[in-house]
Amino acid sequence: MATGYTKNKLTINIEAQEEDETPEQSEKRTGSMKGYAKAVRENMKKAEGRWGWCCVKVEATIHSKPTRFGTSYLGNCSYLSAQDFIKNSGYFQQMVDDAIAEAMETK
Repeated sequence: MATGYTKNKLTINIEAQEEDETPEQSEKRTGSMKGYAKAVRENMKKAEGRWGWCCVKVEATIHSKPTRFGTSYLGNCSYLSAQDFIKNSGYFQQMVDDAIAEAMETK
């Protein structure tokens, strides 16, 4: 389920999508510190829905004629909720900016 807000003619939605790889695959591929996958698995038990292990999608919709869309993705994420990602990830604002920029470029 997406979380979103609308202001003026701009809507921002954030959604936890299914991740393509497991935490263990990510740990092995990235060389993350030992125990990363185990910590993610523990977080998954406490998280809302997919937020424990997901690919985050941020979508900007500019309500104009024509309507314009832009998206930004970040994979291998482990958070408790959308609000946890927004407040604590350090990535949310940049993803919003990127999605808006892409929407502005859409013709």
